[in-house]
Amino acid sequence: MARVRRRLEKLKLSTLYSFALCAKGSTEDHSKIGTAGFSRVVYVNDPDRHEEEGFRYPRNEVSTTKYSLVTFVPKSLFEQFRRVANFYFLVSGILTLTPLAPYSAVSALLPLSVVITATMLKEGVEDWRRKQQDIELNNRIVKVHRGNGSFEETKWKYIKIGDVIKVEKDNFFPADLILLSSNYPDGICYVETMNLDGETNLKIKQALEVTSDLQEDGDFTNLRQIIKCEDPNANLYSFVGTMDYKGMRHPLSPQQLLLRDSKLRNTDYIYGAVIFTGHDTKVMQNATEPPSKRSKIEKKMDYIIYLLLCSLLGIALLGSVFFGIWTKADLRNGELKRWYLRPDDSTVFYDPKRAPLASFCHLLTALMLYNYFIPISLYISIEMVKILQAVFINQDIDMYDEESDKPTHARTSNLNEELGQVDTILSDKTGTLTCNMMEFIKCSIAGTAYGQSVTEVEKAMALRKGVPLGDEIEAGGHKEKQIEESPHVKGFNLKDPRIMDGNWIHEPNKDVIRDFFRLLAICHTCIPEVDETDKVSYEAESPDEAAFVIAARELGFEFYKRTQTSIVIRERDPNQNVADYQYRKYELLNVLEFSSSRRRMSVIVKEPEPEGRILLFSKGADSVMFTRLAPDGRKFEEETKRHINEYSDSGLRTLVLAYRVLDEKEYENFAEKFRTAKISGSADRDEQIGEAADSIERDLILLGATAVEDKLQKGVPECIDKLAQAGIKIWVLTGDKMETAINIGFACSLLRQGMTQIIIALEAPDIIALEKNGDKDSIAKASKQSVMGQIEDGIKQVPTLGQSSTESFALIIDGKSLTYALEDDVKFKFLDLAVKCASVICCRSSPKQKALVTRLVKHSDKVTLAIGDGANDVGMLQEADIGVGISGVEGMQAVMASDIAIAQFRFLERLLLVHGHWCYRRISVMVYSYVWTSNQLSKFNYYVDILFLMQICYFFYKNVTFGVTIFLYEAFASFSGKPAYNDWFLSLYNVFFTSLPVIALGVFDQDVSSRLCLQYPELYQEGVQNVLFSWRRILGWMFNGVVNAILIFFFCTTALKDQAFRQDGQVAGLDALGATMYTCVVWVVNCQMALSVNYFTIIQHIFIWGSITVWYIFLMVYGAIDPKYSKTAYMVFIEQLGPQRYHIGW
Repeated sequence: MARVRRRLEKLKLSTLYSFALCAKGSTEDHSKIGTAGFSRVVYVNDPDRHEEEGFRYPRNEVSTTKYSLVTFVPKSLFEQFRRVANFYFLVSGILTLTPLAPYSAVSALLPLSVVITATMLKEGVEDWRRKQQDIELNNRIVKVHRGNGSFEETKWKYIKIGDVIKVEKDNFFPADLILLSSNYPDGICYVETMNLDGETNLKIKQALEVTSDLQEDGDFTNLRQIIKCEDPNANLYSFVGTMDYKGMRHPLSPQQLLLRDSKLRNTDYIYGAVIFTGHDTKVMQNATEPPSKRSKIEKKMDYIIYLLLCSLLGIALLGSVFFGIWTKADLRNGELKRWYLRPDDSTVFYDPKRAPLASFCHLLTALMLYNYFIPISLYISIEMVKILQAVFINQDIDMYDEESDKPTHARTSNLNEELGQVDTILSDKTGTLTCNMMEFIKCSIAGTAYGQSVTEVEKAMALRKGVPLGDEIEAGGHKEKQIEESPHVKGFNLKDPRIMDGNWIHEPNKDVIRDFFRLLAICHTCIPEVDETDKVSYEAESPDEAAFVIAARELGFEFYKRTQTSIVIRERDPNQNVADYQYRKYELLNVLEFSSSRRRMSVIVKEPEPEGRILLFSKGADSVMFTRLAPDGRKFEEETKRHINEYSDSGLRTLVLAYRVLDEKEYENFAEKFRTAKISGSADRDEQIGEAADSIERDLILLGATAVEDKLQKGVPECIDKLAQAGIKIWVLTGDKMETAINIGFACSLLRQGMTQIIIALEAPDIIALEKNGDKDSIAKASKQSVMGQIEDGIKQVPTLGQSSTESFALIIDGKSLTYALEDDVKFKFLDLAVKCASVICCRSSPKQKALVTRLVKHSDKVTLAIGDGANDVGMLQEADIGVGISGVEGMQAVMASDIAIAQFRFLERLLLVHGHWCYRRISVMVYSYVWTSNQLSKFNYYVDILFLMQICYFFYKNVTFGVTIFLYEAFASFSGKPAYNDWFLSLYNVFFTSLPVIALGVFDQDVSSRLCLQYPELYQEGVQNVLFSWRRILGWMFNGVVNAILIFFFCTTALKDQAFRQDGQVAGLDALGATMYTCVVWVVNCQMALSVNYFTIIQHIFIWGSITVWYIFLMVYGAIDPKYSKTAYMVFIEQLGPQRYHIGW
């Protein structure tokens, strides 16, 4: 490796066109420096001067926490009391401090304090974890210049503006820096920006020429510079600044800017000057809070709370009206009706003379008394359940990817139940459905197709046509037996004995084949690294580039060495049985780099003697390359085009390879033209360079074409098939052209045999004719009309909801058409068509279009899930109801923006059909049961998707049952405001005696096993249709809760009425009646919980029967305490268990 480093250090890469582009000046207007927005001044190597000059720059310490030590309590309390239920309990608790309270203030405020404290502790723990991550980041070490050429190790948080720092290989940049120099003579360095934009390919940065000679630590002893630049902003791809150094002012561009959180690669070290620190850095300027997502069930839960509040207010008003009427009637014409209440000598609360005021006071008392309709522990219990559900998702071994050592990670637990209601999945293709690991699998050389490997798409096409793929496959017009399996080489999967192992020498066009392989080995920007065993590995800007050089190596043309002016190829002699290498050294003259506008890449080299020819090797897209062929260079054009179409039909990515021989005079003219353009300072400098390159890339001779496969991830077709059986619609948003996307769709089961395809594309002859004329307005108008017409025709094909049809439809639309389909007056027609189709494929989609399509689908009021792996998918993930990031090879940007991270697309099947199904049902029953009881329990075993909703239902069920018994007793007692239960009975009902069973249900209950969930994916539709969490079912649970409460109340009062309860003949009092009713309620709601459980575990048994047992233990212990504290609970347990007393009286 040291030898590789020494070799790379000798490179003077700026002599090459590709790398010379790094040194070009910025086209931005540097006259803005010093004006508003461009006012930053940095004194390099003199950080203390900034404070002397009055500049106040932030420290490099960053914080991503939600709270600080000072703000935690007030901010967290504000967050808690934003919830309507918590705010209601706070107001109610404050009112208990007044004489109006029907129970003690402690018994009301203590449970609220427990709930709020527990929730705050949860928030605090989560924030403390973020704090720990910040501490680890801020305490990383980097070398900082401390004078006299000495660099000392310093923590990141102590870095200041103006510091000169030294960053070594494979370390992150601690702040935004201006690159001063590197271990390469030209100041070149390689940067990985995966944390910023999700891209794993390396970016090349280059220092200014005036600072690139600062190679040693001692060179910085007397360094003084002044950098003036733009103020902090979030734009990652632009930078405007100047550097005053040695009396000269030099423009700075993004090519000198190294951003925080990017990593130094393939470079031993760099020196840089700090210009932005801490929250001023561009990565922190881009750090926005992810959108707040709440599940639809949670939103509906708020409406249920409002409904209960309205019910509470209604019965409180009703009781207050009756109380006022009866109180006023207590004293009429001086006669006392209820003399035992002493209405002639009462307080304002019972004064018949001030009945309206007494009624109002009673209203306040009733609002406090009936607050048990609202489940105080609902929110914290649901949060606990969701966290535990997320833990189980994270720990699921069936969603762990052993190859990448990555488990599934639920980054938020707020959306667990949404996983059981997904109607539409919007997916990226490359890296999501496919591996984003390119393999060289086929090629066309001199009109002959090589490569016998079968792609996933070909397998799907053969299956679709009913043609089995046997051991013999056709290649090049004749049948060949498949060759023996050889050890797999990453990036190379070409199987063809005609050109493997040097057999290409026997082919009729062996010279063309040799030039084809040499082009693969030379025409690229890869960097070779040779280890101690002389084995070569490559650093490439893209997976395609790596696949090409690996293919060349495996075929005997190994890219071995790159210097500042040469490329060395190690060629294996095909005529020798043993490995006999010949080293060919090509003089490297220019590299004309690939760009999205050029769609091709070229290199100009000079062959070694004796040939000594100047060659231009070029590769690019077929649409560009075929138009640049010379008349005598089109010998194999028709065959090559046919092979390219076949490769595209097989889902492969293709490039055309061609070359030409340049005479010295022609090259000298080009070199002079290029040199003039390069040193030009005009605004159209880049256009001049492009024109120079374009002038030489003509009259090419066709060699052939390459075909690389981006393989489908393991299990993708099976996963998509299961999701389709579950009734989930799947949309694929890809940048591929339509033919490739369609064939990939068949390979991954997105498109199926017999499915009717509705294709929307702008390929009509009149549109093409307008495009040739170039009238933009006419093109746009005609294109929009064409798209609208095709959409309307598609709507006519698809049956309406009222019509029955066994036919399934797939919608396929290209990028141009999608632009018009997303316009305001067209998009809802497009949505109407798309939602009626089982599959949708959007081709040539931009990142913005992906986000807009996702936003549009959300208008259908169905739960959407977006899944992607790259930075270009972030907008789509954040727009969707649920964002799933795949932790693949394109970095972590998508994962960081997601709600759930998985390693492989196939894990989506288990995530939705199993965990989503369970979570949905658990939570639904949990909340229903918090409010009311159900006489439709037999149906719950049928509704198999609503586990999350079950949990919510139970919460409301138990509170309605409990609250109605309080109301009935108050009506029984003439709405006196006296509670039926002891203060602590009221307070602990939701906290200890009924909450744990529902938490156990929310975590452990299963209506069916995971095996059956996967075996019968149709079960998932119950969640999509939201069968159980409907207002009809909610009101049904409430009604049954009321019925339960009525039965309990009248059973208890009837059983104890007119019966001698004590030895002296006294009947049962409030204490006995309250304890009896409370015991019945605890038994009923816990037994209701037991009936709702589908899958009993030991924990559920402990929680259900343990809650009942705890009630009896509490009643006995609490009743044994001094009556000053236990009040109506004093000895009531022992008294009621005692023998029945009989009293005969007359």
